[in-house]
Amino acid sequence: MGSTSRLLITVSVIAAVITASVLAVTLPRLLIGNKAVSTVNGAVVGDFAVNNESLLVNINIPIYVIGPSSLVHRLVGLGIAESLIRPVNISQLPKLPNNGVIIIDWSVIKPSVIASDSGNKVTVNLTGLVIRSLAGAIARGDVIGVYANGSGEGTIDFILAYSWALASSNRLLLNPREPSNHYLLAYPIIPVNTHEAAVFIVKWVKPSGLIIGPVYLNQLPRVILNMMQGTVTTTANSSTDPDDPCYETYTDYNFNSNSVPGIYVSSNATFIWAAPMLYSEGSYYSGIPSYSDGNGTYYWDTCLVVSNIVYGTEAPSLPMGVIGYEKYFESSTMYNNDGYEASQLGTIDYYYGYQLYSDGVTNALVGDPSGGEFSTSSWNPPPASSATSYEIFLGLEFAVENIAPFIGVEITLPPGTSESISGSQNPSAVTSLPSVPTIEVSNITWIFNIGQSADNEGFPNSFQDITPAGVFLPNFPSSSPDVAVFNVDLGNTAVTAVESQYPCLYDVYQYLWVKATWSINVIPQSSSTVSLTASTISVNTPLNTYITGITSYTIPVTCTSPS
Repeated sequence: MGSTSRLLITVSVIAAVITASVLAVTLPRLLIGNKAVSTVNGAVVGDFAVNNESLLVNINIPIYVIGPSSLVHRLVGLGIAESLIRPVNISQLPKLPNNGVIIIDWSVIKPSVIASDSGNKVTVNLTGLVIRSLAGAIARGDVIGVYANGSGEGTIDFILAYSWALASSNRLLLNPREPSNHYLLAYPIIPVNTHEAAVFIVKWVKPSGLIIGPVYLNQLPRVILNMMQGTVTTTANSSTDPDDPCYETYTDYNFNSNSVPGIYVSSNATFIWAAPMLYSEGSYYSGIPSYSDGNGTYYWDTCLVVSNIVYGTEAPSLPMGVIGYEKYFESSTMYNNDGYEASQLGTIDYYYGYQLYSDGVTNALVGDPSGGEFSTSSWNPPPASSATSYEIFLGLEFAVENIAPFIGVEITLPPGTSESISGSQNPSAVTSLPSVPTIEVSNITWIFNIGQSADNEGFPNSFQDITPAGVFLPNFPSSSPDVAVFNVDLGNTAVTAVESQYPCLYDVYQYLWVKATWSINVIPQSSSTVSLTASTISVNTPLNTYITGITSYTIPVTCTSPS
């Protein structure tokens, strides 16, 4: 079956609010059976829920568990030998062996690290014994996992990232580039179901790397094995070039090939990659396999490079580059059912963080400095009526200084496929700080209109702001933490099949969306507490997936007039 020609107009999607307007030019089509209807209950992540790979993983190292016996039983249920599970208590954490695996129930450490929780804001105690014990375990090379519901993700990610910053002494640099007393940490909040249990993992990849992110229980044995083996393999999809710029940046930066990929720090900048260690060998080659059903698999990723060097005095800032990536792999079933990839959406949303800053929820913000430096030419890819390929590159250059080298990857659609690319800057606002008269805080959105099909092929797209943006720290330096956030939103619309219900034909649409939140924090050494925005990720997230939500609907294509 060839491609389907049609005009598709998709209105921007923000969070869980979905509005779509579709104008279809219909052609006669042959209806084929065996329709694969997407269902939330049929969703899987990668290959874990398909073949219970976790039960096949041979782990032969001790796993120390701090928590109730029910947690031990869950680990045994994964196929981990009970003889390898060693229950301990929190006071024994500093005395455990180096390079071990420790799983901690959130209920054990929460009372000592959460000073207050209003529901909208969480205050974290940074000076307690638990934080120091976690930092010590990270410093000695342990893999640490905190078992909790997804609702605690943002807070737990911060605690683990801050503990890593203490262990690794990841400091900001001041002129003349002497380390300050301010720790720099940045991490992505990857959407998981707020009512579903997950294990939030952290590991220091020495000398200066970090692995952090949520995994589901059935993924845990494979993740542990991947990290303890300490190797990177890319056998999956090895017949084609990688199209995920985040993966390409990791490989081209020539990081230690014997280490597990993650977050890496150079002398001038920190590279943060959202997804790398969560899956079986090689599957991070195309990003996070976040949702899969009989129609296809949706991948996404996001990464950024942020300067460790503070620029400016009246309005200190950290230059930053950010990338979003997505890919939909269309199955033969969807292809044979007259399905096709309709469109994709990508957003770098600084406006969301600006709203939190204006409301006093955060005290720092991310935006694009204007005054000739920022324009629509800073958006890549640029708008185009017909594109088959374009280049995305992650790097960082500020003033006359090359902070991080530029790494490029070509995004190429399946043979014979093209797309139109449009962009918008809405909502948008302009604010200012001393010595920075205008800062653009926009919701920068790309729409990739495709409307074509491909049998067992992937449709990749990526987007970036190459101004560079800045993390503006109005209170720096001070004894109070600086917290800034922004979102990377992604969405995929596919026509999964055509239904025939006389007298009409209906296109069956499936829309998947992702809201990933980046949190960037500068924490003074003297700080005793920090306030964080509580997680507001939609509970509509399908179980065992890494997307924010899914919706399906039908639209009539053509109807036969009664005879």
